[in-house]
Formats: sequence, structure tokens, C-alpha cells
Amino acid sequence: MMKKDLGPLTMMGFARYEKCDGVETEELIDACLNWRREFLSKQEGIALHCFLGNIGGQFADAIMAVDCAAFEEMSKRHPEAETSEVFMSLLKPDSIRLTPNVILKPGVEVPSDFSCIEFGTFQSKQEPGFSESAMLAVSRSIEAEYLSDYSETREHFMGKVGAGTYSEVAFVQTLGAAREICGGYHSNDVCSELLAMFDPESADLDFWYVLA
Repeated sequence: MMKKDLGPLTMMGFARYEKCDGVETEELIDACLNWRREFLSKQEGIALHCFLGNIGGQFADAIMAVDCAAFEEMSKRHPEAETSEVFMSLLKPDSIRLTPNVILKPGVEVPSDFSCIEFGTFQSKQEPGFSESAMLAVSRSIEAEYLSDYSETREHFMGKVGAGTYSEVAFVQTLGAAREICGGYHSNDVCSELLAMFDPESADLDFWYVLA
């Protein structure tokens, strides 16, 4: 994992993908580590990178940046790097999904002591009464009244993916704790308020554990 103390962060990129048939996971990890060492660690404004896997055999990159400009500049340079080409050659091109997230919570910094990221995206219901400010107020209540009961929680925020599409991101100490915390949302009143704001058919959520 790469961590740099660069102060408050306002951008997170989350890329999900599958490896090509015949590629060993160890080979993918090695290529990722080399790419991070030779390319990503040298990009200005990039504060965090971790290489992740899920129980379904998929993989992901989580990258946090100080702002959108830093993330976009890194993305522009990415195809030019030799280590990027090697890493990308191990992935199924049609499986790659990059989700940019503008962090909607002020003062977010690089979390510490986590081994799992819960990442979910949702579309807001098209009905009167929804607003980002109301969503963020409920998110703050979740942190104060629900997540505070779980010592394994390291960071939590809402992000904006695009028009009407949002993300909820939680950094948690362990995969087991992340699953337990998420599972309790439906039985908690304040968490249910957030769930009611989104179209359930649009939910795309998974749990990712750190591989490197």
C-alpha cells in the first residue's frame, strides 16, 4: 500500500477489473507493485494507492488524490508509462470499470490501519425532496449514531460519481467487520433513511480486501 500525508483529499478513483485467463494472481500483484513504484508514486498529488481483491476473484485499484486536477493529470500520463502497459496487458479490457468519485465530506485524509474497503454506488430516486445536503446530513448521522459503535471503522464518506449517481465508501479494519456493519443498515433507522434515498435496483456494492 502506498500512503502519503498530503492533507485533505477531495478525489478518489476506483477501478475494477478481471485478470486475463492464464494470468496468475502473483504475476498481477508483482506487475501492480512495479507500476506503483515506477509510475504512480512519482505523480504529484496522489496520496493513497492500494491493490484490492474480492471473494469473487476480481481485482481493483483505489487511488485517492488531493483534487480532481491531480487525478486527471495522473490518468493522462498513465498510458504513456511502460509499467502501465505491462500491468494493463494482464487485464481483460472489457472488464475494466473506472469510477471517479468527488469526495463530498470535508477534511478526509488517508485512513490508517484498514484492510478492507466497502465500495458501493447508487442512483438517487427521482422524486421531490432529495438533495445532496439532505443525503450528507443523513450520512453524518450514520457516522455519529451507527458507525461510532464499531471500533473497526476507519473512515466513511459519500462521493459524487455523476449526475444523480453517488457512492458510499467505508474503510474498515477487517473484511468481516465491513460485512457486519453493512448488514446492519437495514435494521437501523438512520441507515434506512439513506437507503430510502436511492433506487435499490441501481445498487452496485462489494467488499474489497487489501492485497498490496
